[in-house]
Amino acid sequence: MKNLLHKLRNTVFKKTNFKAFFFFLFFSVVIWVLVQFSKNYKQAVDIKVEYINVPKDKIVKKREDQFSIRLNDNGFNIAWFSFIKPKIEVSLEDLLETENELIFSIESDKQNLQDQLDININDVTFLKDTLAIPYVQKKVRKLLVKPKINVNYAPGYSSNEKLILKPDSIQISGASAVVDSLDFISTEKLNLENVQNNLKGKVFIDTTNFKEVTFYRNNVTYLQKVEKFTEGRAEVPIEVINAPKDLNLSIFPKRIVVIYVVSLENYKSIVKENFRVICDYKDLKEDQNFFIPKLTEKPKNVTSTRLNINKVQFVIKK
Repeated sequence: MKNLLHKLRNTVFKKTNFKAFFFFLFFSVVIWVLVQFSKNYKQAVDIKVEYINVPKDKIVKKREDQFSIRLNDNGFNIAWFSFIKPKIEVSLEDLLETENELIFSIESDKQNLQDQLDININDVTFLKDTLAIPYVQKKVRKLLVKPKINVNYAPGYSSNEKLILKPDSIQISGASAVVDSLDFISTEKLNLENVQNNLKGKVFIDTTNFKEVTFYRNNVTYLQKVEKFTEGRAEVPIEVINAPKDLNLSIFPKRIVVIYVVSLENYKSIVKENFRVICDYKDLKEDQNFFIPKLTEKPKNVTSTRLNINKVQFVIKK
């Protein structure tokens, strides 16, 4: 037996060129594959769909879908489609609406599909004509925006005007139960320090706890006029009110100083006659021998005030 194997090795195999054999074998396989893949085949391929541009007035929980097509193409293209797992994007804006579904017509959107899939539509058979996307109609409301803006002015600066927002209200949409429970929405917290110039900027809406609510805009503009302010003083008479007519009442002092803060622009327009300080006889408690003065009137452009004394003595003459 050993002699037979030795003889075969030295005769048959020795005369065979294995490199050439495998080359021609490989070449034949390649040719066969190319021939087979160059033929046309019909193959069903699944196309994944991702929904984008969801209308703000609708709740769509189904964000992905798929449909099938039958390709009539060569084996190379079919293999490529099977390998890459094709995916398209479909905008939900401007789709046909029914009572509770959006309808995407595959047939009428062939050109878009051709562009996204890079295929010849003439070589494709759609196994489905439409895709139905369920939705829930949102309720739309316009809500007031309240600022959460803390302004700390630089020394000597302040404002007579209220900080305003533009717009002061925005539209939101969502499930009726959620939207109807809201009275207003707020901005995010914002701290402004050492302010000495007019305020103007943007602040974002606080959407932290409203995951199911759509906001038609995410920021508003805040505005406020800021001015240089100074302190002024006005000495005004003290009025006693609600005292009995037959009561001979004397107070001390008879005049009081009102200390106020006003913008430099309006400082000269302040008239002391526009301040009024009273002592109300009805506010007296038993055995009380002094009044507590109150400032009841002041000019509109004055921001803050205080009185130089907080007690007014009185005596009743018999």
